[in-house]
Amino acid sequence: MIRPAGGDADPNPAPARRRSRVKRLIAAVAGATMAAASLMFSGTVPAHAATTVHTYAPTGVGGGTTTSPDVASTKYQVQVAGTPVQAVKYTQNGHNFDIARFASDSRTPMITVTLPSTTIDTVNIYPARYYPSGSVSVSADKHTLTFRMSADAGLNQAIVMVNGDSTNATGQPYLAVINDPLEDPARRPNTTSAPDGSGVNLQTGVLNFQQFAAKYLAQNPNSAAQKAPAATTSSMAGKTVNGTAVPAGQKTSAGSLVSASSVNVRYPNVRTMAANDVTYALQAAIDTIKANPTALNTLYFPNGTYVWSGLLVNGLDGSKLKGGKLRIYTDEGALLKNRVQAYMEAFEPAVGIINSSNIEISGRGVFDGNGVANYNARSSGDLHDAYRSQHQGGVMVMHSSDITFNDTYVRDAKQWNYETHTASRVTFNNIKALTPYRQPWVDGTDFASGQDITANGVFTLGNDDAFASGHYNPSDGFTPLASGVWNNFQLGTSTPDVQGYVNAVGAHDTLVDELGFDNYHWDTADTKNISVSNTLNWSVAAGNAIRIGWHAYGHRLTNYTFDNFNSVSPSAGGIFTHNSPNPYARFQSIVVKNSSIDNSRFTKGPVGINGGNGSIQTITAEQQATYGYAPNPDGSGTAYTYTRVPIGTLTLDNVWFSKQSTSSSSITGVTNATLKNLRVGGQLVRYTGQFPLTTSGVSTLTSTYTDANGQTQNVKAGAPTNGDTWVGAWTGDQTKNSSSDLTLITRNTGVGLMGEQYTTGSGDGKLSYIQFPLSSLTKAPTQATLHLTYVGHRYSSVPSTDTDQLLVQPVSDTTCTGGGTSCPVNTMTWQNRPSFTATTSSVAKSATFTLGSTIVPEGGGTHQGNAIDGRDITVDITSFVQNAYAANQSTLLLAVGNAGGTNHELRFVSSEGATGSGKLTNGTAEMAPGVTVTP
Repeated sequence: MIRPAGGDADPNPAPARRRSRVKRLIAAVAGATMAAASLMFSGTVPAHAATTVHTYAPTGVGGGTTTSPDVASTKYQVQVAGTPVQAVKYTQNGHNFDIARFASDSRTPMITVTLPSTTIDTVNIYPARYYPSGSVSVSADKHTLTFRMSADAGLNQAIVMVNGDSTNATGQPYLAVINDPLEDPARRPNTTSAPDGSGVNLQTGVLNFQQFAAKYLAQNPNSAAQKAPAATTSSMAGKTVNGTAVPAGQKTSAGSLVSASSVNVRYPNVRTMAANDVTYALQAAIDTIKANPTALNTLYFPNGTYVWSGLLVNGLDGSKLKGGKLRIYTDEGALLKNRVQAYMEAFEPAVGIINSSNIEISGRGVFDGNGVANYNARSSGDLHDAYRSQHQGGVMVMHSSDITFNDTYVRDAKQWNYETHTASRVTFNNIKALTPYRQPWVDGTDFASGQDITANGVFTLGNDDAFASGHYNPSDGFTPLASGVWNNFQLGTSTPDVQGYVNAVGAHDTLVDELGFDNYHWDTADTKNISVSNTLNWSVAAGNAIRIGWHAYGHRLTNYTFDNFNSVSPSAGGIFTHNSPNPYARFQSIVVKNSSIDNSRFTKGPVGINGGNGSIQTITAEQQATYGYAPNPDGSGTAYTYTRVPIGTLTLDNVWFSKQSTSSSSITGVTNATLKNLRVGGQLVRYTGQFPLTTSGVSTLTSTYTDANGQTQNVKAGAPTNGDTWVGAWTGDQTKNSSSDLTLITRNTGVGLMGEQYTTGSGDGKLSYIQFPLSSLTKAPTQATLHLTYVGHRYSSVPSTDTDQLLVQPVSDTTCTGGGTSCPVNTMTWQNRPSFTATTSSVAKSATFTLGSTIVPEGGGTHQGNAIDGRDITVDITSFVQNAYAANQSTLLLAVGNAGGTNHELRFVSSEGATGSGKLTNGTAEMAPGVTVTP
């Protein structure tokens, strides 16, 4: 039944039917006022369990820095198991989140949040799947909320939204709670300082970068070390681009060092480095470790602030070091912050692991990409369109293998938060990337390409896709022959800017020289074995929960597994694959299980799977030679073809979608598709109408659910009710709406075929109204059947052998007995209900059935624990559904009564009685009213 938000039905009302309804009405009104708030009001705070809580050191304080750049939240005061934890504002580009981060030895600590200046009207905690109604308590003064982190969620994070929900993407701000596990002491290096103060301790194997950098900069100041690029002959000299000839011998301009505050600085001009910029010191430290492989293996960052071009490790094989691995460790108060990059086209990610192997990065420090300062606005920051600059993200692993990240925390990324390109055997454990701004290109995790990539424990706040994969690399838009580049410099027109174009090419070539591969070869191998688990991801703007396959460049994308993947607030789509462009990716296996997708902002179905249709794909020689497409397997470089085969396996198992979608999801081009135990709006999908789906080119589709007895059942074609109620003619019932009752009731007064014509007197007639959605129908069915589960009848004096039958007629909620034009299920009463006249030709009838021996006491809820007869009473309503479909109705509303018998008062299970915390004790989801159809 439809229920006012927050207004739970009373499971144990007074036994007398003619009792006052005042208390119940007040409860319903109060619940509606609190909206969908998941609130349980309370004047007391639950007792705290014994929990060890570790609060983190101030970010950036240490090594001479005495003040943290972090600013305390003015909205939230947070306690964890009684321990105060500071919440920090994230306000670089808007103010969408405050962050409360701590570590504890409990995965389920009690969280108390006080909002001194905010009255709490609603609270929503995400993932919503694990924080249902009643999981939050609010103090009597409505300024403090309390909840326990969910054990079922299996996550270290939760998102708290006060007076808003996931449809309100920005501007609250909301609160992110991060509950890290206590750190493993074994990961912390020996921090004993070197005896000579150099920072290089050959006995412990640790290079203390803070000490090392201080000494290095004193001996090698940036003012003496930094040089602007010299003019060099362009790689495009002597070539013609879009009709414009680049002169033979054409050189880039000679570079200049410009003020650090300059905006829109283009190569070869370079911003002047600050005196404390440790970029060069980092390279010297890495070179020192390489030069002492038998003694050194750890790069250590104590608490303090480090300003640089990012943690860039290029060309390091950790297997050659003592212990077979380079260990990088950041203390919890370390702030490793990117400068405003050297020039617009410079490549300076927050963390870049390039051409390297056997590296482990651990520690609770904060990497700050300073992305907003780099890309703030066209008037005050560098332009960053794909055709103007290199793509760069928060953490980038490129052409590297055997890399592990433990607890890595990145914020304010310039572009994608975490990404991999041609990486293998990379593991991400308990990582965080918090960039809750409308920064372009800010995906959560974007494993563009790689093999054996595992992410276990991920929390991201971003602007775009929560997860993406598919060899897509925006830097291919900044190559010499990319149309956006030469268009940007008007090549092919009467006023070409050849010098500007050549300078841009110089910026591109500089990075190619640094990386050892060009922008078309970031991703050079098939992608396989991607595993992502235990994640929470929030998106501020466009984006999908999971997007796979864009721009695969002829490579295969195989074996993706998502387990406990939780996406909040994306607006573009849910689980989505591309079969074009550039070209089809030849997917093999995609498995999503135990996950939740918040589809509250979607305008389309939450699933769009596009597989191959058996057509032929051609990869040309030019695509291979010039644009980085997957090479001909025979090594010849000549054109080749492959078949656009269907996706081999698609499995969605125990995946939860937050709301019912009126738009169909789609699955095309799949060999074996399995949908198992899907949930929509908190309800198990038992009917196809709960999860509208269109398919084509699917060889085998298996759609099942597990019933209350643990048995596997096929999802039935049809739909459950999306609203039901009963109305009563007795004077005490005439103004009552019963859409939250656990049963539906029928009793025929004899005035009218169904008793529908009764108006005055002492009659005790009752009718039920049941509504069904029709949006999942793609054509009129050949058969439609109404199913109601019989509970029992009222009077023990009526013989069990008495018989009756149901009468059903379609009605309209815009033609009402009160003379009005609106009487929907959730407000319907006897006095204001659909007006209709039943005739023998207008009604559909069930088969005759006996009343049986199950007696149900009179009253709204005293029967909650009673037995249920359990018979499935069916009525053929084929013509009703066909007519409604032909009339393009989105719903079908049915009036249900019984044929008669003076004391035949019959009860049937309602939707509320079948599911929910206050359901009938013996009710099951299968007992809810439903319509099955045969196409």
